Amino acid sequence: MMEKDFNPVIKAVQNLRKLSTDITLTHKEIVEGNDGIIKKIDEAGELIVLFNDCIIINLWLNEKAKLLENIIVLLGILRSIEDKFINKDRSNLLEIRQAYNHYKDVVINILIEMQNVGNSIFTAENLQKWDSIWEIISKNLNRILSTSESYKLKLTLMENLEPDEIDALTLDILKYIPWSYPDSEDQNYERQYAEAYDELNQSLSEKKNVWNKVLSVLAGGMDETSAHRLSIKR
Repeated sequence: MMEKDFNPVIKAVQNLRKLSTDITLTHKEIVEGNDGIIKKIDEAGELIVLFNDCIIINLWLNEKAKLLENIIVLLGILRSIEDKFINKDRSNLLEIRQAYNHYKDVVINILIEMQNVGNSIFTAENLQKWDSIWEIISKNLNRILSTSESYKLKLTLMENLEPDEIDALTLDILKYIPWSYPDSEDQNYERQYAEAYDELNQSLSEKKNVWNKVLSVLAGGMDETSAHRLSIKR
């Protein structure tokens, strides 16, 4: 689902904030999101079994097996991206970004297929339970996508900036960007975000070449992040 009342300044500040978030915290967000998805997939499977149709059950089990297999690969890619950040390793960035895009799309498509299984067979109370399960799966998926898309932005920065430039940028972000405002309430802090963006802009005015590269990366990343944010729905 596209963000409501999309504001490019707010999104720029959010992305800058994510770029400087500690890897330990972002990894924790990915793990917790994945655990939440798997837990709800198991609950969805219990509803499928209650339908008592061998064809449907086998279809579900096959899709679940594919999901788990591809999630393992996707999480491994994200872990390798984190290692690149830690080690400041700029090798094979394009290849790893392409691999991430591929397996992210595979996982999303499998989840959509799995949701459609229940959408086609359940009615009344069971359909309500099914929808509630997938609403939580969607929220957890978006937790992972939000973090992983910020990883893509950081990979692009690594391609365009030197390690010392990234370190300096991170320090400026930590100094000027507000951390106490959650993304879910971003519209309530539009003025504060705009002020923070202006302050960071002024601070980096002496490093115009670096700031122009950052703005270019953010401009590309904002569109991509919005386009890939998913809300699984009937």
